[in-house]
Amino acid sequence: MADEKKTPAADDNKIDHYVRLGTIAMGKHAQVLEVQEENTTNRFAMKVLLAEAMTDSEQVAILKYEGKVAQSLDHPNLIKWFATVNRKTNIYLILELFKSPNLKSNILMDIVGVQARLRKLIECTSQALNHMHERGWVHLDVKPDNILMSRASEVRVIDFSLSEKIKGALGKMFGGKKDIGGTLSYIAPETIRKEAPSPATDIYSLGITIYECLTGTIPFKGSTPKDLLMKHLTAVPTPPSDINKNVTPEMDRMVLRMLAKKTKDRQKNLQELMSEFRNVQPFKEDPEKLRDQRLAEEKAAEGQQSLGKRIDSRTDHTRSEKAKVDPEFAKQVAASAAAANTPPQPKSGKPEPVKPKLASKPQPAAAVPQPLMPMMPMAPGFAPQMPFMPMPPMMPGQFAPMPGYGYPGMGMPQQMPGYPSGAGMMPGMMPMPMPMQPAAMMPQPGMPMPGMPGVPQQMPPQMAPPNQAQPAPGQPMEPVPTRFIPGSFLNPGQRPEPPPTAKDVDDLPIMEELPDVL
Repeated sequence: MADEKKTPAADDNKIDHYVRLGTIAMGKHAQVLEVQEENTTNRFAMKVLLAEAMTDSEQVAILKYEGKVAQSLDHPNLIKWFATVNRKTNIYLILELFKSPNLKSNILMDIVGVQARLRKLIECTSQALNHMHERGWVHLDVKPDNILMSRASEVRVIDFSLSEKIKGALGKMFGGKKDIGGTLSYIAPETIRKEAPSPATDIYSLGITIYECLTGTIPFKGSTPKDLLMKHLTAVPTPPSDINKNVTPEMDRMVLRMLAKKTKDRQKNLQELMSEFRNVQPFKEDPEKLRDQRLAEEKAAEGQQSLGKRIDSRTDHTRSEKAKVDPEFAKQVAASAAAANTPPQPKSGKPEPVKPKLASKPQPAAAVPQPLMPMMPMAPGFAPQMPFMPMPPMMPGQFAPMPGYGYPGMGMPQQMPGYPSGAGMMPGMMPMPMPMQPAAMMPQPGMPMPGMPGVPQQMPPQMAPPNQAQPAPGQPMEPVPTRFIPGSFLNPGQRPEPPPTAKDVDDLPIMEELPDVL
């Protein structure tokens, strides 16, 4: 029993006198292997039951039945049968080795290639099925998975496990109709209604297969198996040309006739179908040429997008020479140039008004702030002093520092009464230098200086500029008008003019008014 549960190919990579070379396909109950006969160069396809299926009498009967149907057939477009082996350890069929993908794989990988070989495909498949019908068999499982097609358009129809006699029900005793797997998408309405099979049943399934080759999809889809079966019974299929615009109307009529709900509305047999198809042109244009044209257009569009609308000098010269000879071409070039230079118009058809450039609005003049207090007049004959600058350190015995500059160790110079101190000055202001003092007032060694603790503040005598009368003692001096320097200082409580905000964005100069600095 242990040997019977093993996979047949697991014993030394041999099954009887056949050497296993590889796996072609794997199913639920069987697998298809590529094998070579021992001591020869003959290679075959072996359809062998799995160990679990060998214990199922129904699966064993189905495999034997398939071998019996294949043995009774002999056509170049039907897979050829060589032997049926039924042993306790292995049950398998020896079939022709045809190493090509099935039609389903071809549709998924290269549907344009399938459409280019569609005529050969339909003719070979129709001839193979017609041979079966002449021998008294109906395939009953025509679908892309059971049609093999090579690049050279060679065709083989495979899998006869569901086939039945046209005037009998021998296949029903093996339960083939109970397990139709994934063939619900290709099943005929009369099979759903449990009517006797006929050649028209294979014509319906072949019609759905051709529909898929034309469009890449099947005509009926459902959310549930019951819904799908109801579509086969009642739904009207969409013409293939609605999906593939290259399909001709006569091809639409042929396929829709194959998909008629009643058998009497379809072609009577495959001979009539082949005769009708010989007078039908499937496509308006060659599918492969159409594909190449589309690829070339896409490539040209990509190149034009990358290069823009610029034309090199050679092409421009060629166009100019052609325009000189051909007046019609010259008109086309002129019209194209005019269309390219014409600005786009709005949808309403009215020309869009040109918006005037926004000029900067005049800014209101800022109020000139008044000085905090009258400026101190300079003594006659003295030039204005420079702003406060640090002095180099004094050497021993050097003369005392100039008035108005800081003394070593004493910090900032003394300020006049009423002047703002350094701590209360506005940012960016420099302290005013002290006026020059007479020599008698120069500090001497050991003499107390103003600003020291206990020493009263002294006020130097005020001097008037030339040609100006000195005020009487005790009378305040008139202020001297001075030129205001923006940013020096402001009146108390007055704030600077704020910068333009978002609401003033229209006041800013537009980009075209700015100087070109690039």
